[in-house]
Amino acid sequence: MSTQTDSLFNQDTLSSDLKIKIVGVGGAGTNAVDGLKLDDLGEVRLAAINTDAQALANSPIREKLLIGRSVTRGLGAGGEVDIGKAAAESDRDAIAALIGGMDLILLVVGLGGGTGSAAAPIVAEVAAQTDALVLAFVTLPFSFEGARRKRIAEEGVGELRKLVHGLIPLPNDVLLQEGEEDTSVLNAFAVADRWIGCGVHSLCAMLLKTGLINQDLGSLRTVFQNPGGKTIFGTGFARGGDYVKDALDDLFLCPLFHMGDRPPQLDRILVNVIGGADLGIAKVNEVMALVSKRFDSREDIVFGAVIDESRSESLEICVLGKAEMEGKASVSETQTTAARAPSPSHQLEELGLASEIAQDDSSARAVHKSK
Repeated sequence: MSTQTDSLFNQDTLSSDLKIKIVGVGGAGTNAVDGLKLDDLGEVRLAAINTDAQALANSPIREKLLIGRSVTRGLGAGGEVDIGKAAAESDRDAIAALIGGMDLILLVVGLGGGTGSAAAPIVAEVAAQTDALVLAFVTLPFSFEGARRKRIAEEGVGELRKLVHGLIPLPNDVLLQEGEEDTSVLNAFAVADRWIGCGVHSLCAMLLKTGLINQDLGSLRTVFQNPGGKTIFGTGFARGGDYVKDALDDLFLCPLFHMGDRPPQLDRILVNVIGGADLGIAKVNEVMALVSKRFDSREDIVFGAVIDESRSESLEICVLGKAEMEGKASVSETQTTAARAPSPSHQLEELGLASEIAQDDSSARAVHKSK
């Protein structure tokens, strides 16, 4: 599956009202944020939090915070969670100053080590005291990294998931299936970084660029109403040829949708598509109908469609879904959701589309056969 993402939008399309900060926590998280290609995202701010002074010094990120200087002397946590936690606890005020005043905070963390696993939950706790929506992209260790790192990562996922509005797990073992058998160790660690970049780009395009079907932070809050629960995330991308069909096939085969801990039923789903000017209304309708058929939810499906004039014969689809661990949302929550986000059919009706969202069973079977 390709995760290569084109430049999504020009500087003059960005909104000056929405404040977004992407924060790398720990060494792996900082490395992932270092590699983000965000030249066109002038209003999206990047930050890094780490216990390793040398690693921070080598990072091109402008906003950097060295935590726990009195604990680690800037030498890192050495893979020890207790040290990483003490370092983060000692600098809660500095963390609050770094992430304050944001509307959306995207945490990028590599779990399994000392700093990321221990500091990320504390950063999330601090963020929870603000009004920001907080989502986390977390990478999980390769099997060859050992049982200890796996245990630390699993504990970190459990703790962090309770604190953020949405946690997107990226297991390195699963993502490596997309690579070649002779993929080097260095390239293997870069696979998750490319997925993170794809997810970040799609989210920012949805929120910052005027689209055919616009979505905003309120739409994202509709999907991620409360902390906790499980989140699914996946993308599909294709260029040239029958790019709509190929992008849908790529989406449905996304390995992140086939992990063992995926919830059987989702409460809310957000779908965003990005295409060129040649992506007509009929094609958008086709994509929306097939995706909504495949990813059913108990309450609501929120759609967004962005037209990027710089693209041609290409399509990117991003799906985010949330399952509340407590079960189905209350009636009042459902009513609030319905009031804030129009239904998919209503959104498409506003565009003057004659075809219905619901498709017959033969359409669904055709998608499955194409996998």
